[in-house]
Amino acid sequence: MQQTLNNTSSLVEVVRQASAISEEAYKDIVEEIQQTGASEAAVLSKHGVSSDILALATKSLEYGTPFTQLEDIFPEPAVLEKVSPGFAYRNKIVPIELVDDTLTVAMSDALNIVLIDELQLITSCQIIPVLADETDIDEAIVRLYGRTAESLLSTGIKGPVGAATTLERETIEDFGIDEKDLSQDPTVIHAVDQMIIDAVRMGASDIHIEPYPTQLKIRFRVDGVLEDQPQPPAYLQSAITSRIKIMAGMDVAERRRPQDGKISRQIGSVGNRQIDLRVSTVPTVATLHGESVVLRILDRQSIEFGLEELGLTADNLELFHRMIRKPHGIILATGPTGSGKTTSLYACLKEINSPDVKIITLEDPVEYELEGINQIQVNPDIDFTFADGLRHILRQDPDKVLVGEIRDYETAEMAIHTSLTGHLVFSTLHTNDAPGAITRLVDMEVEPYLVASTVEGIIAQRLARRVCRACCEMYLPEMHELEGLMGNGNGSTSPIPYDLKIPRAVGCKECRGRGYRGRIGIFEVLFMTEEIRAMALKQASTSEIRRLAIQLGMKSLREDGWRKVAAGLTTVEEVIRLTQEDEFDFGEVV
Repeated sequence: MQQTLNNTSSLVEVVRQASAISEEAYKDIVEEIQQTGASEAAVLSKHGVSSDILALATKSLEYGTPFTQLEDIFPEPAVLEKVSPGFAYRNKIVPIELVDDTLTVAMSDALNIVLIDELQLITSCQIIPVLADETDIDEAIVRLYGRTAESLLSTGIKGPVGAATTLERETIEDFGIDEKDLSQDPTVIHAVDQMIIDAVRMGASDIHIEPYPTQLKIRFRVDGVLEDQPQPPAYLQSAITSRIKIMAGMDVAERRRPQDGKISRQIGSVGNRQIDLRVSTVPTVATLHGESVVLRILDRQSIEFGLEELGLTADNLELFHRMIRKPHGIILATGPTGSGKTTSLYACLKEINSPDVKIITLEDPVEYELEGINQIQVNPDIDFTFADGLRHILRQDPDKVLVGEIRDYETAEMAIHTSLTGHLVFSTLHTNDAPGAITRLVDMEVEPYLVASTVEGIIAQRLARRVCRACCEMYLPEMHELEGLMGNGNGSTSPIPYDLKIPRAVGCKECRGRGYRGRIGIFEVLFMTEEIRAMALKQASTSEIRRLAIQLGMKSLREDGWRKVAAGLTTVEEVIRLTQEDEFDFGEVV
């Protein structure tokens, strides 16, 4: 419908494209400008173009976006249904044309990338913005949407962009939509999409939607901590859950069983990033047919890290490089859920990936797609497990293999067999520290001699919140403030300078009052020396292996955390919170 302006477009051409002048008038105006040298605006005004049109055309030329007049535009009902009247009124927009999956929208601010992004999510269409006068938009909303829009204009209510409000309830009622069908209403669609956008902007890793008898609680996990968000009306619980299920390709009618699904979206307002969301629904007894919904946000930008960006100190980074360059063996990442194990292993794969290397991964699920790597998703429902997958991929002639998690003896046995046949295997275990991975494998009934001969290195990790650089305070701590970090003789070679200042979290607008912004890894890297292998062979306890490893130079999680505190990256409180099971002695103050 509309053409895109280019750098050579003139004011006259812009007015012509908007059909504000006839073709005959256009020729006369161009000729007069060429003959008299008068300004375009003066000649256009002389030929009856109003000052409002000239102002809009000037703005259009400045923005590089065409403008349109709405008085003679009558979109098809299917076009108008893409956007609710309440949303159209609040944001001063009118959908005017739909061609395939491309929607042209008249906007009072055609450069509002946030609004364009929201429209793209709401409508599932590519958006072509065109400029229109705000008064013309209001009149078009009344003319095109009818009574509902007229009541919005007459009351002058201005609802916030975000979750459903009283205004949106009225809009829903005006449409005569049954609450069972609300999941397809533009208002609910917008509320869900806005929630996702807000979570991505805040850097959240998870969205929690929890139903209760009188409220619908929304919480975002930001930097590892859950934070309450504005609550939509409780009556929209079923509609919001259904909308998310539709987006994730799940069974909307099934409310008695847990379900899993996946959503992919490209969000322009945060740099046009590709965002994947892993969806889990579980029925609860809080409300009739209530379901708890959790969306794990898989931001592909978060895996753009190399090993150098993970936060490894120089000595740990050197150990890591030595481990991943081994021709065969097993490398394990340990830590609780959400501690960054997947990101670290992906960084390893990216580091060793090259045209002469074939890498295959077995994951459950595949969280991120990696270029140049063969990724396979296991499916226990059809008996395609990690162990079964390992048996089959050995016939695919891989050089390196990643197994999402070693959960049982069968998977552990196959991982060891794979390493013994000349492959380097990466995997994860749920243990508190690096030495614990050795005893965990033995507890799975893996022969100690196999553990000792195949495991090449283990990395344990946590994600500590970074202090906000905009508001943190550096202060000289009292020794008693560090007592929580001090332990009982695990040994540290890092003395504390008496004048060392460390950061304190404060809170400001930049970090939304949290005092922290972003996260950084703290690590414990255990390199399998001959001494450690001997301990594994004789089935030593975790504490015995740990004590020897520290004597041989391993830095514990807590000591690595202290080094991040000393570097001004995080706080003592964060390190204590994440490493409560880990103690060591700092050494003397110098």
